[in-house]
Parts: sequence; C-alpha cells; structure tokens
Amino acid sequence: MPEQFSAAQEALHKFARSADQRAEKVRSIRSSLASHSVHREAFGKLPESEEISKDYEERQEDTLETLEDIATLQEKISEGVTTTAQSYQDSDDETVRALNSVHHGGGNR
Repeated sequence: MPEQFSAAQEALHKFARSADQRAEKVRSIRSSLASHSVHREAFGKLPESEEISKDYEERQEDTLETLEDIATLQEKISEGVTTTAQSYQDSDDETVRALNSVHHGGGNR
C-alpha cells in the first residue's frame, strides 16, 4: 500500500528540467523573432500602409511579451516542481528519522 503514495523523485526532477529547457527554447525563439524587423516601407506607400505597419509592430511587441511570459511561467513551473520534490524528500527524511528514533528507543510515550 505505501507504494501507492510514493513520489517518484527522479520523475519530478526530470519534469522540472524539461520545464527549464522549454523556457530556454521559448527565449531562443523570442530572441530570433526580436532580431528581425520589417521596415515600414515593406507595407507599401498607400495611406493604409502606415496603419498596417503600426498594427504589425504592436502585434510583434505583444508576441514578444507573450513569449517572455511563457518562458517565465515555465521557470516557475520548474521551481514549483523542484520545491515539491524537495518537500517530499524532506518529509521522507523526517519520517525515517522519527522511525529510527522509535526503533532505537528514543520515541516519546
């Protein structure tokens, strides 16, 4: 029955690492997108072209901001999962200490 409640420490740490890797990948994509720019003239010279150019710039800025938010979220997921894994380990360690204490006659009655 105890195995039903066990936490797979390595799986938690592996998931945390994968979240960090996703954050790095998203930041790489963001960096790549940020390094490219489209000149205003690329949208033509008609009066509507200026509006289209501004709309494009706003969408690009929003996209870059969203990608940064996604990367930050992945880092927070990693931190949360790592903290959870550490909490499980700390709890297990404390249980072992308590049981060893009881086993060796140091338990309180």
